[in-house]
Amino acid sequence: DTIFCAAGKIVRAIQHEAAERGFAVDEEGGGGYSSLHVRRNDLQYKDVLISEDRWWENTQELWKPGEILYISTDEKDRRFFDNFSNGGHDIRFIDDYVDMANLGVLDKEHRGMIDAIVASRGRNFAMRGYHGMSKFSCFYSWNPVKFELQKPDGPLFTPSADFKREYPIGWVAIDGDARVFKDLEGNEKPVEEPAVKKPAAENKIADETDLKSSESKVDTKEDHITPEIKGSAVSAMGFAPDQDAQLETSKDGTYHIVFSTDCGKSQQWQSYLLFFGAMRVQQSGFVTRIASGCSDSEKAATQEWHQKYVATMSARFRIFFAPASPGVDKKVSTTKYFNKPFGVRYWLEDHPDFHLDGATGKMIAKEKSFVFIIDPDQLFLRQLSTDFTSPHVGFWSPFAKQIERKKRVESGVPFGQTYGLGKNWLKFTDQAGENSPAKSIDDKEAQLHYQVGPPYIAEVSDMYTIVKRWSELVSKVHAAKPQLLAEMYAYQLAASDVQLPHEVVNTMMVSGVDAYGEGEGPISFRVLRPLLTAHSRVSPLAGWALIDKIPDEDVCDSWIKQKGKGHVLPTFLHFCQSYGIQDVFFSKYMIPQDIFSCSKPLMLEPTANVMAKESAYKLNTGRRRENLEAKFQKRHAFVTCAMTSAINEASLFFKKHHCGGDANIKQGLDLLN
Repeated sequence: DTIFCAAGKIVRAIQHEAAERGFAVDEEGGGGYSSLHVRRNDLQYKDVLISEDRWWENTQELWKPGEILYISTDEKDRRFFDNFSNGGHDIRFIDDYVDMANLGVLDKEHRGMIDAIVASRGRNFAMRGYHGMSKFSCFYSWNPVKFELQKPDGPLFTPSADFKREYPIGWVAIDGDARVFKDLEGNEKPVEEPAVKKPAAENKIADETDLKSSESKVDTKEDHITPEIKGSAVSAMGFAPDQDAQLETSKDGTYHIVFSTDCGKSQQWQSYLLFFGAMRVQQSGFVTRIASGCSDSEKAATQEWHQKYVATMSARFRIFFAPASPGVDKKVSTTKYFNKPFGVRYWLEDHPDFHLDGATGKMIAKEKSFVFIIDPDQLFLRQLSTDFTSPHVGFWSPFAKQIERKKRVESGVPFGQTYGLGKNWLKFTDQAGENSPAKSIDDKEAQLHYQVGPPYIAEVSDMYTIVKRWSELVSKVHAAKPQLLAEMYAYQLAASDVQLPHEVVNTMMVSGVDAYGEGEGPISFRVLRPLLTAHSRVSPLAGWALIDKIPDEDVCDSWIKQKGKGHVLPTFLHFCQSYGIQDVFFSKYMIPQDIFSCSKPLMLEPTANVMAKESAYKLNTGRRRENLEAKFQKRHAFVTCAMTSAINEASLFFKKHHCGGDANIKQGLDLLN
């Protein structure tokens, strides 16, 4: 019926989200997440009214690390559950699925029934629950009776007047069924297993003997107090301190992700969104904004903004101020894109964990480290990594004959994203000097190993070698032909000059919907066709190919709303173009500079039927209608949904933690009005 259908939609959505994180459902179709029933108000017994801290302490061993927790509760103050978020869990409530499950059309009295069904499907259920009679998966949150439901002769099926008893009358004997007084699934109690299973050590759930110390604790009145928001760890930090510390390094080493900006307002909001995206996907390593050429007043204001609004997300999110681009010939007009090579070089030479070996000129790191150079207008869709062994990774392969690609970033093996610039950078080899190794690069090698753009990824020493030469060449390339792409051509020239060929990946990014390689660069295939050799071809494993595979019904939920539903996504969305679906338009150039503020409304988002035939259009500036082919309809829908949802989610995070009652959470910002 409608109640179970609505509950099923929510269960399926949570399980899809869990599957992306590696949590599988059980043989009965349940699990993938765990659940709590937290009663707080008029039906709460005083004897077991425990605080939010004690809720976490009493139940934390029941949950797997990183497991999604669904909470059925009458507690309205969501800060009560901050300890679960700080413990590394994403928490979900029925209110998160009102639109997705169309709960608004149901009677409000049915909401509790749906809530109970969703919670009942959890792998483990704290307080009350009913899923899988043959599974010992239900626990009370109050330590003195924590394992009552685990006892084979406990009150679950024993006739009792106790309120704690689970009454099967709620779901059987209503249509002529036999009443249930025992487990009808075949096992009244496990034959070969103890009453409480002991799982593997990494996901160990303590048994009763493990809990002697916690059971001896007394819950006092002080334990019942909900803290003010200023005392909440979540209000102060996107990550709990222990989780933040764990993410400083990865199994491969330490990641240093940097992006270059000025101190202008437009790049301020882009920076906030980038940091928020990194927090959202739980990116490991350090993320640093390199702000170049700021005046003293701009530096002070930007530093204050970062400390107040960004550093509170994570101690690993940092800002570094670099001087204006030095050493550029005064006869050559400087551009803002010079900030990238000069800013990154300045940051590398100033970093306390790196030092320059005077004898060899090599940059030495204290520990194994990698540098990732990205752009401020790149939204994280999933985590960056140095590991490209996944079968979903596509490498740039423009010729009929395939070449063997290395799959991991290591010393001497940098990586980059395909940008479809072909061999055009070869026109600038004279700028590298008469004896430059770049002069020996042929057309084929130029495409296979050097036509890259951000993300640029390399081991620290290799990145410094490239960046140093990049900063020396960028003004010369720009002087030879002043143009937007001079900075990118200079990077490609620098990499070839220092003899560091790149592995070129197609699937780290999507950008323009008709961009080269099925969607990885800022330039369209039509424009780039003349730059390719006669034997070039489009890669079938490009970033847009991943998006094109998403079912129509999921394309608008693919990351932000349901965190992927198991679909493989590119690492970044490079939102450097204009996009739109239905009447919703997006362009970074039209975003209000104060989008992340208390007073600004949320952005309009597309409706759910983005892939319907009647939705196959976008409105451009001036509200000019442009009809879309099916492929481009899906791509525009994906980007427009992702960007508006991402900005709204980041806005809500900002408003929740910095605005209090002054937050404007109305959805009404239309970029075309």
